[in-house]
Amino acid sequence: MALGGGRRTRAITTAVTTPESAVCYSREPMKRAVTIRFPRDSFANVAHGCSRFSLTAAMAISIATTACAFLKAQASGSQSQSIEQMFNQAQAAAHRDDYPTAERLYQEILRTDPDMLPARLNLGLAFYWENKPDAALMHFERVLRVQPEEFSALLFSGLAYLDLGEYERARPKLLRAARVRDMDPLLFWALGSLAMNRGDVNAAVPLLERSVALDPRNPRAVWLLGQAYARLAYRKENPLVPVDYAALVQKTLAWMETTQPGTAILHVFQGDVLAARNLPSDALAEYQKALLLDPHWPDLHLLIGDLLDLLGRRDEAINELQTQLRSYPRDLRALVKLGVVYCHAGDYAAALPYLQQAVHGDPQGYDAQIYLGETYVNLKQYSSAIPPLERAIRLRPEKAEPHYLQYRAYKALHQTEKATQALAEFNERKVKEP
Repeated sequence: MALGGGRRTRAITTAVTTPESAVCYSREPMKRAVTIRFPRDSFANVAHGCSRFSLTAAMAISIATTACAFLKAQASGSQSQSIEQMFNQAQAAAHRDDYPTAERLYQEILRTDPDMLPARLNLGLAFYWENKPDAALMHFERVLRVQPEEFSALLFSGLAYLDLGEYERARPKLLRAARVRDMDPLLFWALGSLAMNRGDVNAAVPLLERSVALDPRNPRAVWLLGQAYARLAYRKENPLVPVDYAALVQKTLAWMETTQPGTAILHVFQGDVLAARNLPSDALAEYQKALLLDPHWPDLHLLIGDLLDLLGRRDEAINELQTQLRSYPRDLRALVKLGVVYCHAGDYAAALPYLQQAVHGDPQGYDAQIYLGETYVNLKQYSSAIPPLERAIRLRPEKAEPHYLQYRAYKALHQTEKATQALAEFNERKVKEP
């Protein structure tokens, strides 16, 4: 299983921020990206933030003079002054990472004027930073009903859906955002992360390369691109473009060692490369170093759990993955990986509910579909196995394994003709796989 992408991104007030979240899955060690913070323009005609995204924990927030004009246009006299003061206070609270205070102030403003879009958007961003994506989405959608092409609302709606694992809903938001503004590094980071979540590293690379080209000094963007390079260089994923990805990995690693010495992100990237090279014990040591430096790095428990499973330490793996789910209850990668761990342990009944939940959350996820089909086969629920295996074949028609599982299911169901065809399809694809 391969993980890639980023989990949380943060931005608050009229402008700013970053993503975090994404992943992908192949039947090998998971690799996934983590949190990124890219300050970003928000309401272009109301306020502005940094033109380049950065990855500092605190984000600078500034209010354009047009924001004040907008606020004053909504009210008059002392009421206008009061609203403007609350807006400034909310911005200042966000700058201090005091999102509960910012949330309270924006809600107070909206009780006075529910149609004030800058406050509505910023409240959504505050909820997003508080890891409340559902609440954030409610406010972003209200903004988009009035301003259907508001870039920040589209972008952060996509990021919120990524956090929720609702990739089918994230994609159209991000594509709409791209039609509004196609020179935004965070947007391309998010699209690349979405591609990695789906296991399509070849599609992710040009998107992430564009993100880095737009902001070449951003360590987390460089890191995620390096992670994609490593998966193409060392894993069983066929590069569509003939490039020396191993050389690109070494170049990225040298850049990270020079610019990020002694940091969690450096150890995470070193772990990513070692995992891609199938050195799980060494990768585990790097991730554990990163965890000591930054216990809140979003996906380390997921990555550590994946490696522990690979090393046969399944009870420890389950504990790590449950820790991940306590922080991110709807993390589809953790749900799939828990199902996989239980499959590896031969406990298919325990695996089943996790894989069913993962498939429900993302019907387009190949790994969830094939593992669910495999689980049904091993539980001798052969009729139930056919639909997820058919979906897995539609999603990845070049893969051999779902055809073999189909063969087993059809044979057990005494559907001889279909079993023979499935076995022929398996043999045809097997000889082509690396």
